Amino acid sequence: MQPHNEHLIIMAGGTGQRCWPLSRQARPKQFHDPLGQGRSLLQATAARFANIIAPPNTWVVTQSPYAEATKSHLPFLKEQQILCEPTANNTAPCIAYTCYKIAAKYPKAQVVVTPADHVVQHVAPFTQAIRDALIATAQTDRLAILGVRCTSPATGYGYIAFEEQESTIKNVSQFVEKPTLAKAQAYLAQGNYAWNTGIVIGNVATLMHQYQEHLPALWHGFEQGKHLLNTSQEHAFIEELYQSLPQVSFDHGILEKTSNLLLVLSDDLGWSDIGTWQALYESMGKDQHGNALQGNVAALATQNCMIKGTGNTLIATYGVKDLIIVQHDHVVMICPKDQAQQVKALVKHLATTQEQAAYL
Repeated sequence: MQPHNEHLIIMAGGTGQRCWPLSRQARPKQFHDPLGQGRSLLQATAARFANIIAPPNTWVVTQSPYAEATKSHLPFLKEQQILCEPTANNTAPCIAYTCYKIAAKYPKAQVVVTPADHVVQHVAPFTQAIRDALIATAQTDRLAILGVRCTSPATGYGYIAFEEQESTIKNVSQFVEKPTLAKAQAYLAQGNYAWNTGIVIGNVATLMHQYQEHLPALWHGFEQGKHLLNTSQEHAFIEELYQSLPQVSFDHGILEKTSNLLLVLSDDLGWSDIGTWQALYESMGKDQHGNALQGNVAALATQNCMIKGTGNTLIATYGVKDLIIVQHDHVVMICPKDQAQQVKALVKHLATTQEQAAYL
């Protein structure tokens, strides 16, 4: 393997609205420790890859307001390893930006692209799966995506249908958006569906070719100014370019369209994307009544709830079940556990009132 051949791209620019009120514009969830593990989600992500990819080959792409927090949480990063987007344009632009930066210096690089807010409880099989994906894509023009065999009919994840093969490397047959409960139950019964982790592996040249084929306007924008990257003119170029870039996800813009995709399937990673309070509940320890409790909590006749408090504020419940209750920084949020996805709608509603928007 050539020096500098493998690089890690951590996407850490999201605001995590579905995890409000913990995740806020000033300090999104990637800078928090929601499971009480002693390190933030961003720090845990970087540590998870440290034995796979050398830390000097780690790149974090975020938004300008979070540059200082990123440096504080990952002090080993040099300034040039933190890429700041001027606006949040979803995942396709941020991955393109980082790939162009890497390709300018390391045109034969392999990259692993990962969100910053995942939880992986079983690191050894995760490490093996990433290494398998790097090997599978090293000498090809194919991309690989890490999938976790679904073990429950979760409706908060995207799904990938795959062709049954003896190898853990599978051919992808279909991408499915977050399904209804009935569809998720059917996928679980069929057995050839995996949860989409959003972790992508491949050669940087292959990724850039995929942009050229499937998102040509975005590709053309970066092509025009790629000679300005890693120079004093990069900032001005990126500021101007982002004003015209589409807001499109990498999944929708590339992965759902390409035919050059492999699935690396893993069975037991203890994985969650912590995209909602429901997902966090699934990753937390439970008491004998199915409650995930954190903070100063007194729960009586309470079942299957996630109750999370901070500081000394007491949260006391009686006779409730299947609720998410979160207290953080002068805010209490309560919603049915099976409607945790709707917290984003609540955030949108609060943004319409100046007084309440101050809590976002």
